[in-house]
Amino acid sequence: SRTDLEKTPLSVRPPNTSVTQHCVYLLSSLGYTRRDLTVLPAGLGLILNDAIHRVREDPPPNWSEAAYRLIGRQDLAATPPPPTVGERGSATPPPPTATRNTQDSDDGMDSLDREILKLRFNKDQRVSEVRRLLQSSQPVTIAITQRPEVSDHEFIEEQEKHLYTICTRTMALPVGRGMLTLHTACPVPSEPLSIPRLCLSGRAPPRGTTVDLTHIEVVPNMNLWPLFHNGVAAGLRIAPSATNIDTAWITYNKPKTVPEHLPEHAGFLMALGLNGHLNNLAQLNTCDYLARCHEMTSIGILLGISATKRGTMDLATTKMLSLHVESLLPPTSVELDIAQNVQVAALLSIGLVYQGTAHRHMTEILLSEMGRPPGPEMENSVDRESYALAAGLGLGMVVLGRGGDISSLGDIGIADTLHYYMVGGHKRPLTGSQKEKYKSPSYQIREGDCVNIAVTSPGATLALGMMYFNTGNRAVANWMNAPDTQYMLDFVCPDALLLRMVARGLVMWQEIQPSTTWVESHVPSTIRPYCLVKPHPGSLPDNVDLETMNQAYCNILAGACMAMGLRFAGSCNSEAFTTLLHYCKMVTSLSSKSIAELAGKSTIEACLNVIIISLAMVMAGSGDLEVMRVCRFLHSRVGQPTVTYGSHLATHMALGLLFLGGGRYTLSTSPPAIAALLTAFFPKFPTHSNDNRYHLQALRHLYVLAAESRLLLPRDIDTGSLCYAHITIVYLDSSHYQSQEFSLKAPCILPELKYLKEVRVQDDRYWRVTFRREKNWNQLQSMLTGCVGVKQRAGCLSYIEDPYGFRSLLAQTLTTDKAVAWTVPADSIFSFSSDPSTVNFAHYFLEQPEGTSVVTESRGELQVMHFLTKIVYECVTHDKLSIIPIWITIIKAIQNLYCSPCGHLVWQLKLMIAHGQSPCDDGSLPSIAPDMALSIKQQVFTVLESWEQSKDLSDAIWKYIHSEPVTGEPRLLQQLATYLTFHDFPSPDVLAAALSEGVTNSLMLQLQLGHHVPVSTLRKVAGLQQISSQQLQL
Repeated sequence: SRTDLEKTPLSVRPPNTSVTQHCVYLLSSLGYTRRDLTVLPAGLGLILNDAIHRVREDPPPNWSEAAYRLIGRQDLAATPPPPTVGERGSATPPPPTATRNTQDSDDGMDSLDREILKLRFNKDQRVSEVRRLLQSSQPVTIAITQRPEVSDHEFIEEQEKHLYTICTRTMALPVGRGMLTLHTACPVPSEPLSIPRLCLSGRAPPRGTTVDLTHIEVVPNMNLWPLFHNGVAAGLRIAPSATNIDTAWITYNKPKTVPEHLPEHAGFLMALGLNGHLNNLAQLNTCDYLARCHEMTSIGILLGISATKRGTMDLATTKMLSLHVESLLPPTSVELDIAQNVQVAALLSIGLVYQGTAHRHMTEILLSEMGRPPGPEMENSVDRESYALAAGLGLGMVVLGRGGDISSLGDIGIADTLHYYMVGGHKRPLTGSQKEKYKSPSYQIREGDCVNIAVTSPGATLALGMMYFNTGNRAVANWMNAPDTQYMLDFVCPDALLLRMVARGLVMWQEIQPSTTWVESHVPSTIRPYCLVKPHPGSLPDNVDLETMNQAYCNILAGACMAMGLRFAGSCNSEAFTTLLHYCKMVTSLSSKSIAELAGKSTIEACLNVIIISLAMVMAGSGDLEVMRVCRFLHSRVGQPTVTYGSHLATHMALGLLFLGGGRYTLSTSPPAIAALLTAFFPKFPTHSNDNRYHLQALRHLYVLAAESRLLLPRDIDTGSLCYAHITIVYLDSSHYQSQEFSLKAPCILPELKYLKEVRVQDDRYWRVTFRREKNWNQLQSMLTGCVGVKQRAGCLSYIEDPYGFRSLLAQTLTTDKAVAWTVPADSIFSFSSDPSTVNFAHYFLEQPEGTSVVTESRGELQVMHFLTKIVYECVTHDKLSIIPIWITIIKAIQNLYCSPCGHLVWQLKLMIAHGQSPCDDGSLPSIAPDMALSIKQQVFTVLESWEQSKDLSDAIWKYIHSEPVTGEPRLLQQLATYLTFHDFPSPDVLAAALSEGVTNSLMLQLQLGHHVPVSTLRKVAGLQQISSQQLQL
């Protein structure tokens, strides 16, 4: 008894569903499961299973998990919670983090998911190579040979000088390693996080003698910021979904006695903030960290918490930042001795906290701080460029993309002031609460009456670009054009041209084209004839400065390339890749030629750094071999005068971007992401490891705010292993293209979801899975952090087992809906199914033992075995194993007609035959093929016709027709009931009424009984009536 049927609105039908889908949806809403269907009568169960099979190929995306399980599509079940890092790829969790005692053997990259990487990059050793290039925990090899004329003491100095040049590269590795291992681990709560050692020593072959920097003079504390980066790289391994990251665990990682570990812990704190875990740090502990006044710790805390509170205007965070920005304090407040780098971090942190809000007060503060004069005394006298840049970037974040709609800030004149800071002019009177402070006559730096654009121009230029991001404002874009005369070119620093090209690209975002033509269009026509071309003696005009023109040309190209890299970041756009690779190879080849002297090798090197970063941005997460080869070549440059710490930093950041997050992550191009990328990849790299003059090194890690997981990773739900599968992506229509589709082989990085309309797994070996923007798009977004479940079709093997489909060829030819197998060997069933029950059934009931044969007397048994083999084969090849027991019941019912007929089973046969002969509304082949239904119907007809030869049954039928009592043996009565049921005989009363009118043929009977009685039955009744009339006449 199903009392729940009375409470269910059976008439409620989901919109846009077929009758078959409605039937299955109704079964699910009534609580039916696959087990419930097995206890239903055979005919009804076969029809419902057929409906399930028809729906299974492309079910609606908004069904419940129970409905998907009912149709056997567990891969479409409701999205599970995001898996832990250990569950995303391999089935085993990552190795537990090691403590500091085992750091020597830890390179910080053990948390990479090898299964994903092996699946994506299975044809070469690129993953091992990138680990080799980025490891910094082992001593490097000092492979130089002692010449005969060199003494031992001099040779030791030579070894150490060579080690020093290699250490310049080693200190730049942690930033790239942080990119590679981004979000790949979950720490053990009972152990501190393992931070690999930054090894600055070497070993000299063949004895492995240790070489240290003890006999030569080196920069003091040169490893301070590299240690900070090392701590950030270790902390970035922690996934945002990691649990148990609380105050106790964070303070547990605090170094107890070793002060050398403080920079690493400071970086670790910043990484926690970038991953969103500093929210869990108690405010008391935050204040304790800041009260220690350790410069790097304060920087890590301020930037980390601000990244966590990005765009929230959080009051508590604002109060904390106000203590580190003097202009946010009242004029009468106590002066605090805040380190310059901490102030720089605080300024940018304001931009993060107030990102996109166009907050009036913060806008005024950041605008005034950009032009802050030096002094009084020693204040703001060092690293002024990074201070002004941080103010400009912070301002750009606050008014990001709001250039056209911030009428409330119109009286401030932001654009006018920024243009003034960019191009220069006479100083304007100071404003704000701190203006009295600068009336002191004592200054460390003397500036003239004009604004120092060497300090203010970079920040102002980028602030304008960010403010008018993607607005298409022609007036602002024209401000960024390169001067078209030699005279005007002399007034613009070549570095400023690079930033202006970037800012112009930000403003004219939609006009960026991935082509060399677009890049070259930024170069003024007046300087093109003199660019990278050696002039003939005496052919140059007197007013032409080749160095200025060539430096301008290189910087313009680099700026345009960086704008292109930002525009197509994470897209793997082939045209952008080809264009940027062209310029990368061009600049790389120039560095070794004498023609490079026209612009200066330092300029060529700076432009190369920008272009390789831009190229890596486009190919982020792809692991592209071409870019990796370029990075490996740049990695090998050691000891060249122009190759600085900043060059190695750019090279290894590019290498890390290629394998961002272990190949799972790529870059976004949303406005906040572009702001983060601009800050992280600011195109002025440090000269040495402690250089923060132009850009605070801690800001290099803000790329994390632009990283997003877009790896579509298929997982076979039956085996639990990762697999390959072909997918089709459909783009949203735009003004440039419509109805564009593209096929990829997963696992792969998807384009940004904002450009896509539909994503579907469309592979002959797997059931289709479809994600549509207007229906189940959020399910796709959540699955991109884990895996997409796919279900393998019958008879198919994975691409790992059968790359070319040769072993699945039989399956592809015989499992199509149109294929009909007339004779099937039982052995072929084993090729399509590994289900134990099916294999055992085929082995014991369908497989003929060797050396035996079916004798002629068992011809019926042979027919049943062939029929059953065909049924089982069809069920196995079309993934319909659940109906094999139903077919066995039906075959048994046909056999029982000979010995013990039953009306109930006849009704099931009638249902099955009627369903098999009905047309399919979706064009698919039903579970009961029409020829099979006809065959079964003919078998039943044969049995019933053999009964008609019996005089006892004929008499019983005659008595039934004339409403006379029928008596006899139970078997006779069973045959009569079966015969009447199968032929749809009307009740005796109806028949008697019709025959009483003198009806003698089937046509007259049909007029009397209506159209619900089959014609064949009417003919039988009319025939019996005629026989009866003839007997009466005789």
